[in-house]
Amino acid sequence: MKATGTIEVKSWDENTWDGRPYKEVEGRKLTEAHVQFVYTGDVNGIGNCRYLMSYGDDVAWTTALEEITTDEGTLVLRHVGAYRTGVEAVIEILDGTGAYAGARGAATIDWAEDGSATYSLDYEV
Repeated sequence: MKATGTIEVKSWDENTWDGRPYKEVEGRKLTEAHVQFVYTGDVNGIGNCRYLMSYGDDVAWTTALEEITTDEGTLVLRHVGAYRTGVEAVIEILDGTGAYAGARGAATIDWAEDGSATYSLDYEV
């Protein structure tokens, strides 16, 4: 199955592992971000995501788990990537419930410079 649409960042709360706002800490740091996305299109729902990040000199390495909750069920995604001049990520669909029960596949998210994004989910149930 294939699903496409758009994503909007609804909220982003990121702190260092010792609880400080990440923007207040210069240089190398480890952070955790609680992010909420709004999905519209073939999948309509809210994505709740937890990113773990390691900031280096010119890159932020990321790994995350996300659960997208829709009226039809849930999808669980794993994100692994980096942010340099843009987002680089491999996103896997790991599981689901309801209409997405047992979903497995891949996802791509293309982020524009203005913060808008489109998604494409390719999965089997």
